[in-house]
Amino acid sequence: MGSDTDVIRDALIRQWETIDRALPTIDFDRPSRIAGWRNREVIAHLSLQPVLLTRFIARPSSQTPNVSLESNLAGTRSLAAVIDAAARDAVIDENTFGQNLHVAFPVLAAADLAVTVTALQGPIRLADYVVTRCVEAVVHGCDLIQPVEPDETALAITAEALLSVLVAAHPELLTLARALPVRTWVDAATGRHAPPPGLEAALPVMT
Repeated sequence: MGSDTDVIRDALIRQWETIDRALPTIDFDRPSRIAGWRNREVIAHLSLQPVLLTRFIARPSSQTPNVSLESNLAGTRSLAAVIDAAARDAVIDENTFGQNLHVAFPVLAAADLAVTVTALQGPIRLADYVVTRCVEAVVHGCDLIQPVEPDETALAITAEALLSVLVAAHPELLTLARALPVRTWVDAATGRHAPPPGLEAALPVMT
């Protein structure tokens, strides 16, 4: 596992730190790039992620993972109502995200990413779950107005993860998707950008 999982872990940590550094410049009440959400709801959703990760790491599972990276990302749309309600109900301030990171970082740094954890969608390999958090952090960091410029490695991990979701359903479209600029691909794959010609029927792969 070693080096590859360390790259993923470090990329998530840097991406979260990048967002945290940007928060003092963000107007929480300004509309975000997500319809119906202000920056406040985006930040509330982001603030929950290190809390959940810490909770899941604390309870490793003996079950065989039956949730893949691809199915976890594609399955987020089934949780849309729950996610929306949690973001709207959360009580946060400008320090909440950073405080949650302070608790999560030592736990994440010490974690064995080869273990299985039980996340919201079921048992998943921790390394795959960390990739999904990287995707969330990159996409939602860009949803903020002003957007947070993502960590380059985290952005690359996000793009590859979304390509893997596309390939699971439409392997014939991989070459077409890879031809897009990375930021364009990530935005199109997550419904933030109109699908390019040839990919209309397949996108978004995640919302």
